[in-house]
Amino acid sequence: MKHLVIIGAGGFGREMFAAATNARGYMESFDVKGFLDENPRALDGFADYPEIIGAPSTYAPQEGDVFITALGNIASRRKCAAIIAEKGGEFISIVAKTAFIGTNVRIGKGSFIANNATLTADITIGDHACVFHSSSVGHDSVLGDFSHVYAQCSIGGAVRVGEGARIFPGAVVVPRRRIGRDSTVGAGSTVLIDVEDGKTVFGSPAMEIA
Repeated sequence: MKHLVIIGAGGFGREMFAAATNARGYMESFDVKGFLDENPRALDGFADYPEIIGAPSTYAPQEGDVFITALGNIASRRKCAAIIAEKGGEFISIVAKTAFIGTNVRIGKGSFIANNATLTADITIGDHACVFHSSSVGHDSVLGDFSHVYAQCSIGGAVRVGEGARIFPGAVVVPRRRIGRDSTVGAGSTVLIDVEDGKTVFGSPAMEIA
């Protein structure tokens, strides 16, 4: 039995705990050991969570530990993942029991696939990526490392989502588009164009705003 350590005890971390305890493999291949957070009081006022057992910057991975990051800020996720990886920490993915995972779907280490997400067929999900609840990703799509597809998004077939890109809730990306590295798609947007690296688009149809 592996012992999952969740990096981040904020809102996303608390959501990750709930997801992990209802995920595939819970209490079969892993349990939940606790949280890492630089703020030791991050769970003050919240009940029924495991304890904060240390900080990412100082924690030494123990035998049987496995990790997942639960930080909404992608720069912080990258930093914490690198810190733990440099110490030899092993990352696992959390996949909800209610997620549909189709044929030839590859999910990288440290990634999170939430309740009612749909990954249809021949999809590659990078390391430390997230597909949140009720989002769908079409065939032949690729999601880069540390990318976030937030809730209730629709990603068409053969879409390329770059490393660190964020697609906010309710967005639609039509097939065969490219969403660049570290770019942002605003909530409720309809993306008919390729999005350049580092750019932000918003609207229906989506237009560049930054």
